Amino acid sequence: MTRIEENTKTIREFMELVWSKGDIDVAERIVDPGFQFVLAFAHLDGRDAFLGLVQRNRSIFENLTYSVAPDDIVAEELKGAAFWQMDSKHIGTWRNVPASNKQVSIQGMTFFRFNEDGKIIEARVQNDVMSLMSQIGGIKKLYDF
Repeated sequence: MTRIEENTKTIREFMELVWSKGDIDVAERIVDPGFQFVLAFAHLDGRDAFLGLVQRNRSIFENLTYSVAPDDIVAEELKGAAFWQMDSKHIGTWRNVPASNKQVSIQGMTFFRFNEDGKIIEARVQNDVMSLMSQIGGIKKLYDF
């Protein structure tokens, strides 16, 4: 398997096994201990901090599922990206918004960096957090078109 094929597989495992299944063993295999996870509203330093976020989100969002279409991952030797969709049910307090018990769905992109050993050292996420906040009642619509 080429490095590009390996990175593509690793990205899919990150989304579908680590996020969707909470598989810590996979995370320890594919994510570097010094991993940086960057969102618009948070920066987590280290694999353990990231895994804490995964566990918290999986308890707040029931059946948390990240889906990536086969052609929505691109990879190079040390970089990669994925376009994904997250589906779940909001069952716990998230960002000070109590459980809404609503089905939610958002889309986003994650940009990855790999080290020479093929482990993920950074993931930068851009997602539709405003849509998620609207779906769970965390913000009111400014405009009703």
